Amino acid sequence: MSWSAGSIWPKSNQTLSENTFLRGRVDELEQELSVWKLAFKTAETEKNDLQKGLLKLEKSIGSMKDDNPLFLCLIDGDGNIFSQELLTAGHAGGRQAAMLLTKGLTDYMVETDAETSGRGQVWLTVYCNKSGLTDTLVNNEICTAGEFETFILGFNQSSPLFSIVDVGSGKEAADAKIKECLRIFTRFPQTSLVFFGGGHDNGYTSTLSHLENEGLLKKIILLRGYQTLAAELQHFDLPQLHLEGVFIAKKLPSYYKKTHTTSSTGMHTPEIDKAHHVSQYVYPATLSRSATPGKSHPLPRYPDPSLPLHKQNPRPCIFFYLSKCKLGDRCIYGHNYSLTPENLAELRANAKKSPCPTVNRNQPCSYGHACPSGHLCPRGGKCPYNKLGKCKFNGTMHMDSPDTAERHGTGEGSRAWAFLMS
Repeated sequence: MSWSAGSIWPKSNQTLSENTFLRGRVDELEQELSVWKLAFKTAETEKNDLQKGLLKLEKSIGSMKDDNPLFLCLIDGDGNIFSQELLTAGHAGGRQAAMLLTKGLTDYMVETDAETSGRGQVWLTVYCNKSGLTDTLVNNEICTAGEFETFILGFNQSSPLFSIVDVGSGKEAADAKIKECLRIFTRFPQTSLVFFGGGHDNGYTSTLSHLENEGLLKKIILLRGYQTLAAELQHFDLPQLHLEGVFIAKKLPSYYKKTHTTSSTGMHTPEIDKAHHVSQYVYPATLSRSATPGKSHPLPRYPDPSLPLHKQNPRPCIFFYLSKCKLGDRCIYGHNYSLTPENLAELRANAKKSPCPTVNRNQPCSYGHACPSGHLCPRGGKCPYNKLGKCKFNGTMHMDSPDTAERHGTGEGSRAWAFLMS
């Protein structure tokens, strides 16, 4: 086979053109590769620098933990109340309480991390409403005001890092301080453990939930006071520490004071509000309305704080506590609960959710505003069940105006209601 010059020449030109294009493309790729190599080298250098910085930071944090680990103890003193034996011992009892707490916390730390516990410091603070707690202790005959005062002095003098702090009488003042301490100090790397003495109060749930979301709940140890743990705190499944003989195991009745002006001096002097005191936390079977002639009364009982009143077993009798129970000892509901004002408010609120039988038949109620049952539907005129004809309150009891209650507040009650209330 023979090739002519005319057929070879175009192919040669095509090959040269392709080679030129490919060489140009190779040059472009080599330049691009050099750029990527430079970027990779820069990133590798930055990575190494960051790793060195991280190692240095971890070493610094580790040194902080190892050199001076902190064991924080925060106690809600209005709920975790020291035992009667310690309180009545006054100054010596305060020092003894501090010693028992130190030993109990130290023993726990040795069991969990013996190496760290030997170098750590325990910082313990008890937050309480001093005046309110004093009233509670005195009126429950736990100790005298003087004994409690010297107990605090002995406790505060036992260690520079131990103190009982009076937060005043503001509502949940102790809670606010403990929540903020939990939020701040738990985040510190040198804080190894936080002993939390507030397991009686559901109010700490939100704070503990935030710590759980941040992965810090593992630092929290629950320091038990009451035997019963608040219902909303149970699902956290926190490790628990119980120190025998340090705190009172059961909730104490609370007592409140009011001030009145004397006619002679015009000065405000504290006085126990006796009418309020009776409804506070007194054994109700001692009241005249509960007496059943010739029969003895059972010992007073306290509601389970982890359950609402309508889930107690048995439930407190609404008629007994808010009016008068006709059935007496034959009543299947509880007549011997010791209820706080908060319990009574809850009982009233529950009672108002059921209609008054008399008013529900469009008859005037002779008990008026004193009637424990509801004269108006809590949902008012917008009640969806009333529109469907399924509400237990009749149509006239769905007025939004308070005049409706006034209209039903006087008159003669029905026989059925009179039977129950007589």
